[in-house]
Amino acid sequence: MNKLDELTAQIKQCTRCERRQYANAPVPGFGDIGAKYFLIGRDPGREENREGIPFIGAAGRRLNELLALANIDTNDCYITNLVKCHVPGNKPPRKSFITACKPWVLQEIALVKPETIITLGSEALSLFCDRGITQMHGTQIKVDLNYAEVV
Repeated sequence: MNKLDELTAQIKQCTRCERRQYANAPVPGFGDIGAKYFLIGRDPGREENREGIPFIGAAGRRLNELLALANIDTNDCYITNLVKCHVPGNKPPRKSFITACKPWVLQEIALVKPETIITLGSEALSLFCDRGITQMHGTQIKVDLNYAEVV
């Protein structure tokens, strides 16, 4: 078992916040170590909660269409969510949920070591920047992640 598999197993057992009570199980990311692109969404939806895999519902189908338009092969992607547990009603995650899950996402990034991180929404963007998504839309930012501190 590699370190990413070990992390996935730990995420599936997470009980760091009360959001866990609404979910079948936390949904870890999906992809391989060394993936070129690292995509971060907000939180798992109903389909993702049922299957335990991120971005397999309607949002996942749309994401696949957009990746194809950009000539990005999904095999070159690691896809995850900022918050690992689903909540009925599609409510935005509270800061406490983001804080509870942030170490998981940073560990995923540290293990995958992607060339490019793509944030899918304002919550995911908040990991790296305190400016709003409207301000940052279409802008590249350079983030210096010290992977050694995370893993």
